[in-house]
Amino acid sequence: MSLQSESGTSPVTSLDLLRELQGEQKAFRFLIRALAVLLVTAAVIAVGSVIYFYVALQGLKSEYAHQARLNEINLRIVAGEASRQRESTQAQLVAIREENESARRQAELSRELQQAGSARQIAAYKDRAVNIARSHVLGKTMNEVTSQVVSMVLRADEGDVRLLRDEEHQLLQAALDDWGGEVDSANVRAAFERLMDAEALSDQAMGAAGLAMLEYRAADEASLVWSQGCSTVVDYVNQATARDLDAPMLLIWKGQCLRKRGDALLAYRAFSEAAHLIGADSEDITLEQEQMAHHGVGTTLVALAAQRELPEGRLYEEALQEALSELRIAARIRAERGATQVGVAYTEENIGFIHILDEDWPTALEHTQRIDDILPLAWNLTVRHIAARENEAALRQAGASQDELDYMETIQDETAMVLSLMDCDQIDKPELQRLLPARFEETVESLSAHCVLEAERS
Repeated sequence: MSLQSESGTSPVTSLDLLRELQGEQKAFRFLIRALAVLLVTAAVIAVGSVIYFYVALQGLKSEYAHQARLNEINLRIVAGEASRQRESTQAQLVAIREENESARRQAELSRELQQAGSARQIAAYKDRAVNIARSHVLGKTMNEVTSQVVSMVLRADEGDVRLLRDEEHQLLQAALDDWGGEVDSANVRAAFERLMDAEALSDQAMGAAGLAMLEYRAADEASLVWSQGCSTVVDYVNQATARDLDAPMLLIWKGQCLRKRGDALLAYRAFSEAAHLIGADSEDITLEQEQMAHHGVGTTLVALAAQRELPEGRLYEEALQEALSELRIAARIRAERGATQVGVAYTEENIGFIHILDEDWPTALEHTQRIDDILPLAWNLTVRHIAARENEAALRQAGASQDELDYMETIQDETAMVLSLMDCDQIDKPELQRLLPARFEETVESLSAHCVLEAERS
């Protein structure tokens, strides 16, 4: 290489090397800072993701627990409906069993009927047939044997020798047709209407009683709506009693309609009179009539005490004790008649209102828990909710533990949730409000708020 070419190339100095090194260091530091930023960003994203998914998981867990609880409550409600259906079937079986038992006890009468052939022999059964027909209208249903007595007397009366007055014949025929269920109900109604036009007051009374019976059935199918039959029931019962026909079942029908309407005082008097008549002469009284009378007395007394409208001279605590006694008697009779624990619970749940009126919150909670273990009932759950709320306030004032307070709040949350899923016809808010003091009206409104929405949508 020539000297000239060597002199044309600049030599690499230490300064050049230093500058190059500084540039590389600067680039390295930038790379490190960028990497650090990326790592921090990644860490933030990772931590944020963990927090987000944790919160989301907790939300899903809470939602899952809530949904699981809803499913559990729905299953309880469905199970309750199944229990109601079983109880309804059981009641029908009990009624059939009682009718068969009644027929069995009258086996001797059946044998007598088979041997009676002449008009003179059949005439001996006339008064019994009339009493059977009257009893059927007044709540003691005919059976296979007693219906034979009525049929035999009717057939004999259509022959050459008349055994019955025209009004008696109409009564027997109407009662037989009503029991058999094979004749148009309009014909049965027409027969009772003709009796209403009879000359004798006793015949008019039976006509009014028969029409009350038909009207009560129709009203009962419509949940005893006053404007859909119940007012007519009370009118016919009043016409019958005005004609000196005093019968427990008539008063029970009247009491049921008045109670449903909200006339607790008049209903209480009707039920009390029915219970008095049953106590005075229980020979032709069924267990069902006795149970309904005592249940009616107890329930209407609760309503009167709740609204502070007790009959003059009645003491508050005395009325509550009588109501408790009457409801316990009704529950016992219901069990004796063959009702399951579900049927008994329908009566015993009303005892919870007495504990509310007594302001005995712990006893109310204990009682409602026992009923709720059998099946969920709207009135029982309402009483339980109120008792838990009032007991929570009392516990706070007494300085109770947080666990005790949390348990009371849990009861309130769960009862409110179950009630929000129940059919509104089970709640029956108007009558429920009559059984509770006025200060709980807002609570009842809150627990049945979904019924207002359903009514608006319909």
